[in-house]
Amino acid sequence: MSVPANETVLAVSGLGKTYAQPVLGDVTLELRGGEVLALTGENGAGKSTLSKLISGLEIPTTGQMLYRGQPYSPGNRAEAERLGVRMVMQELNLLPTLTVAENLFLDNLPSRFGWVSQKRLRQLASAAMAQVGLDAIDPDTLVGELGIGHQQMVEIARNLIGDCHVLIFDEPTAMLTAREVELLFTQIERLRQRGVAIVYISHRLEELQRVAQRIAVLRDGKLVCAEPIQRYNSEQLVNLMVGRELGEHIDLGQRSIGAPLLKVDKLCRGDKVREVSFEVRAGEIFGISGLIGAGRTELLRLIYGADRADSGQVALGQPPVPVTIDSPKAAVKAGIALITEDRKGEGLLLS
Repeated sequence: MSVPANETVLAVSGLGKTYAQPVLGDVTLELRGGEVLALTGENGAGKSTLSKLISGLEIPTTGQMLYRGQPYSPGNRAEAERLGVRMVMQELNLLPTLTVAENLFLDNLPSRFGWVSQKRLRQLASAAMAQVGLDAIDPDTLVGELGIGHQQMVEIARNLIGDCHVLIFDEPTAMLTAREVELLFTQIERLRQRGVAIVYISHRLEELQRVAQRIAVLRDGKLVCAEPIQRYNSEQLVNLMVGRELGEHIDLGQRSIGAPLLKVDKLCRGDKVREVSFEVRAGEIFGISGLIGAGRTELLRLIYGADRADSGQVALGQPPVPVTIDSPKAAVKAGIALITEDRKGEGLLLS
C-alpha cells in the first residue's frame, strides 16, 4: 500500500549515536512519501551512521523514531526490511557463489512441491533485472563472475523487489557509468510516483540537484540544514558542509610532463583485452574510460600481474624496458601500486 505524497513516512527526533565518542547527535528529520531527500556532508559527518540507524544495522544511543505513525526501533536489518525500510549500501550484500537469481530472491525462493522452481525463479529474476538494465545478463550467472559495477546494479535490483516505503541509497553511482546512472534515476522517479520516501546519499552535488527535492546537510554529526534544495547552489552547499567559505581555488602551479615511465604494448587476454597499447609519462594522469564490461578492470589487473596476459608486454623505467610482472608481488617490487575498485573484497585483509 503506497503512502500519499508529502505525508510523513518516517520521523526521527533527537537521534544520536555514541561509540567511543559521539558520532551523531540530536538529529531531527522527516522523510516524506514521494520525495527524494538528498543527504550530504563531508566524510565522517554521520551520513552512513544515520542511515544505519534508520535501516536497523545500528541501535540509536539517544532519540526515537516513528514509522507510519507508530514507534519504530528495528533490532536488525531483516526486521526493518520486513516493515518496508531498505538500504542499498556501498558495501555489497551479495553472495558471490550463488547466481544472480538466487541472490535476488534468497529470502523468498519460489517453490513447487517443496523444490525450488528454477523456471519461475528465472522469470522473476529476469523481470527484476530488466528494471535496472541487466537484460543481457543470464540470471543463472554466478554473482562472483560479474564486475563490481554489475554487482552494484544487482544489489539495487534486490532492494527494488517487494513492498518498500523507505529506500536509502548510499553513494549508489560511485561505480556506475552514465548509462547505469540514467537507469537508476528512472527507477527513482518510478519509486517517487509510488509514494516511496527516498534518501539519496552522495557527494556529487550535480546529481543531488537533479534528483532531489529537499536536502539535509550533516556536519560533525549535527544536522545544519534540511530545506528545499532549490534554495542553494553548489557553492553554498559546500560552505554548509565544511562550515566556512572555501574562497579561491588553490593554485597548484604548472604540471611538468616528463618522458614515458610506463609503456603497454599490444596487451591481450581472451576477448576482454585485445591488443591494447599506450604509454604514460612522468607527472601525467592518464585516464582510462569505458562502459561496464569494456575491459577497464581486466586491463589494470594484467598490468598489475593479478591476471596472466596471453600476449603483449609491459615496460617500465626511463627509458621503459620490458619487465616480467607475473604476480601482484612482482608488481609491488617493480614499483606499481593498485587501488582496487572492490575495496572490501580485494583491497583489505579482514578478520
